[in-house]
Amino acid sequence: MNFIINVLIELLSVQFVKVRGRSMEPSISEGVWVVMFRAGFRRRAPGRFDVVRLEDPRSEGHWIMKRVVGLPGEEVALRAGELFVDGDLVGEPHAYCPDPVSDESEWWPRDDEYVVLGDNRGGSTDSRKFGPVKRESFRGRVRE
Repeated sequence: MNFIINVLIELLSVQFVKVRGRSMEPSISEGVWVVMFRAGFRRRAPGRFDVVRLEDPRSEGHWIMKRVVGLPGEEVALRAGELFVDGDLVGEPHAYCPDPVSDESEWWPRDDEYVVLGDNRGGSTDSRKFGPVKRESFRGRVRE
């Protein structure tokens, strides 16, 4: 019975969102409609490489879409365009880095914080500008 209730909640939480901007290209193109599950993290915590819709920490009421690359308690770094988590190189097949040499950042997200980046690293404003984001800012999980 709980399974059926959880499936119904997930289905009822569906929202269609039109993508504005190119920060998630080439994975998600500007102008396309995506499916977002508002209850997407009700049963599980956000995971690495989940695409999330969140409130922009710099502008209340403004929504952005990014990919989770760093989880709470990890040491996360970008070096020459490559992602390192706890010192280990992590492959990112979805990332587009036109100018990787200038991509140098480090984060240490706390218990309720996540590092989020756009796939189009040259055209995205993300944790490189505003730092880790709190889970409470996530409004849903986006299905690619």
